[in-house]
Amino acid sequence: MTRIPFVALAVFVTLVSFLASRPALAQCVNTATPSCGVYEACFAKYCPCKNDADEYFITYGKKYCERFLSKTSLSDAGKTWRDKTLNCLQETIVPKLDISTNPSCNCSSMRKFAFDSHVQCYTQPGASIWDLPVDNIVEIGMTVDLSTIWTSESMRQIKAVAAVCAKTATDPARKKLWSSF
Repeated sequence: MTRIPFVALAVFVTLVSFLASRPALAQCVNTATPSCGVYEACFAKYCPCKNDADEYFITYGKKYCERFLSKTSLSDAGKTWRDKTLNCLQETIVPKLDISTNPSCNCSSMRKFAFDSHVQCYTQPGASIWDLPVDNIVEIGMTVDLSTIWTSESMRQIKAVAAVCAKTATDPARKKLWSSF
């Protein structure tokens, strides 16, 4: 019995040591509790696109992360979807970053990559938008600025999410609803 805590402690110390020796990687690790700090501490640091029309991490990612985390009226399923989606979006980006001491980043391609990851994260198994109560879907839609929704990036994303939901929703009425998009 005394071995299990020792093994757990050894794994923890090894992980902390590894992360301490790689500060860039440590800044890019998600916490157990959903948060938005990674957008500044990691993403914007290693993909500095400030004042670039293609900047994504602060003006879009962090902004909407904070808005969604402030939503307290979502159902339990809605909160699960939100938390798993935020985690998915953040974890999808990390492998694409150059976390070296002199990072290079193509702002346009990183923005496109980040936007393209939304569909898979919104519709992931076990936490897909297609299974949420309708009032949650409406609230999610109302969280996003109208000026953002009507961009070609967002419209392409909405159509792609609807196409996935139309194929994979378990309720026939919902499949029909999603296919109407």
